[in-house]
Amino acid sequence: MALSPLQSLQFRPTLIWLRSPWAIVISIVLGVGIGTRQHNLAAWISPVGELYLGLLKMCVLPILLSAITTSVGRLMTTRGASIRRILLVFPVSLLLVSSFAVAMAAIAGPGRNLSTATLERLGVMVNQSGIDLEISLTGEAIAEPGLDFNSFLLSIIPDNIFNALSTGQTLKVLIFSIISGIALGLIQESNTCFEVLDSIYKTFNKLIQWLTFLLPFGLCSLLATQISKLGLNVLFSMINFVVISIATFMSIYIFSTFILWRRSHLSLGSVLSALREPTILAIATSSSLACLPSAITALSERLQFNRQTVNLVAPLATTLCRFGSVTYFALATLFVAQLYHKSLSIREVAIVIVGAILAGMATSGVTGILTLTMLDLVLHPLKLPLEAVLVLFIAIDPILDPFRTLCIVHTGMAATAIITDLESYPELSH
Repeated sequence: MALSPLQSLQFRPTLIWLRSPWAIVISIVLGVGIGTRQHNLAAWISPVGELYLGLLKMCVLPILLSAITTSVGRLMTTRGASIRRILLVFPVSLLLVSSFAVAMAAIAGPGRNLSTATLERLGVMVNQSGIDLEISLTGEAIAEPGLDFNSFLLSIIPDNIFNALSTGQTLKVLIFSIISGIALGLIQESNTCFEVLDSIYKTFNKLIQWLTFLLPFGLCSLLATQISKLGLNVLFSMINFVVISIATFMSIYIFSTFILWRRSHLSLGSVLSALREPTILAIATSSSLACLPSAITALSERLQFNRQTVNLVAPLATTLCRFGSVTYFALATLFVAQLYHKSLSIREVAIVIVGAILAGMATSGVTGILTLTMLDLVLHPLKLPLEAVLVLFIAIDPILDPFRTLCIVHTGMAATAIITDLESYPELSH
C-alpha cells in the first residue's frame, strides 16, 4: 500500500536521521556493548553485517567500470597544453602523496609495539577466516622471498576481462577501465557510450545512497561480531593509527595551501578566506562531489584561475586523483604490515606506493565504508588479510572520513592550480 503524503512526510525524517552522525555513534556504542556482553546475540545478528557488506561490494565493479572509463575518456577528448600538464601533474602528485604517506607510516609506526595478547587475538581471527597466511605474531616474521615488482605489474593486466569481472578482480577491472577510457576518448562516436556509462554510474550510485540508510544496522552487526571475538583491546590499538592519519592529512593540507598561495599570487589571508567554504563543506559532508561546485568557485572567482580550465581540470582531479584515499590506503597497508610483524622489501614498498594509487583511483565515485573494501587491492599482493582488520577500519571511519574527503578536495584544488594559469583579464584583478 502506498504511503499518503502525510505519512511520507512523517517517514522522511526517520530516514534522514539514519544517515546522521548520531545514528553512527549509537550503532557503534550498541555494537561494542553487544560484542562485549551478549556474545550469542552478536553471533545471531552476524549475517546482517555480512549481507550489508555483500550489497556494498556488489556495487563496486559497475561504479568503477563506468566512472573511471568515463573520466579517462573525457580527459582524452581534451586538446591543448592543459592535457600535457594533466598527464604530468596528476601522476607525479599521486606518487608524491603516496610516498609521503608510506614514509609517515614507516617512521611513526602506528602498528608497532602492540601487546602480544592483541596480536594473538588477531592471529586467531586470521586462522578462522581461512586465509593462507603464515606470519609470526609473537616473534620475528618468517623470511619470505620478496615480491617481484615486474610480476606484480604483469599480474594486473586482464587477459580475460569477463573472467576478471566474474571473479571480482578489481585491480584488473581498473586497468581495463583506464585502457578502454583512453581508446574511447580517441574516437569521435563516443558520446553514446559516455551516456550509457553515465547511466550505469548514476544507477549504482543511487543504490549506494539507499544503502547508506542501512549503515547503522550493518555497522552495529559487524562491530558486535568482531568485538565478541577480538575484545576491546584491538579496537584501542587503532588510536595511534587515527592520530598519525590525521597528522598526515593535515600535513598534506598545509602543503596544498602553500601551493595555492604561491600559484595565486594573493595574500595568505585571501587564500585562506577563499578556501574556508570548501574546507568546511568537505568536513561537514564527507562527500568530495558535493564540494566540487564550491571548489570551482573558489579557484575561478576568488583565486582568479582561468575558469574554462578549472571547469575541466577540477572535476578530473576530484574523480581520478583520489588523494585522500591514496593517502589512507598507504597508511593502512603499512599499519597492517606492522601489525603482523611483516618487514617490507624495497620492491614491496614500491608495490604499496603504486597499489595505493591504483586502489585510490578505484574509489572513484564511492564514499564511506565502501571505500575501505578497496584496501584489499593493496593488501592482497602482499599476502596480508583484510577480513581480520576491516571492522577496525570501519569503526574509526566516521572519524577519518571527513579528513580523507578534505584531502581529496583540497589537494585536488592544489593540483588544479598547478595545471591552470591565472586569469589574464585586468578587470578580475585586485
